Amino acid sequence: MPFLEHAIIDDVGVLVDEYEQFLSDKAQGTRGAYLRTVRHLIGWLIRQPGKTEPFQPQQLTQTVVEMYLTHLEQEGLSLCHRARVRSTISNFAQFLIEEKGLLRRNPTRGIELPTPPLPA
Repeated sequence: MPFLEHAIIDDVGVLVDEYEQFLSDKAQGTRGAYLRTVRHLIGWLIRQPGKTEPFQPQQLTQTVVEMYLTHLEQEGLSLCHRARVRSTISNFAQFLIEEKGLLRRNPTRGIELPTPPLPA
């Protein structure tokens, strides 16, 4: 693996490690779920067609989040799961805004998921 690829992986790894520290007040299971979701999102994003650069937090836009949630829906994931994913992305964005100064606006703001149907 070329040196640059190592540096890119290290940069994303450091960011995720710092996010894990940000989550230190959460229960262990919650931290694990949040970290899995963020890693999955980043992995999905860097595998998009035409993607040539590594993950950068500024790539986390409302459009990207909407596309990711649509992808999860197409994969058959439930509305409840997608709502949890949206919440996790919102939390990650807050970390990028408040702790790292890498985003100006939370990309999940304004994203509405359908209301789940009421049980019969």
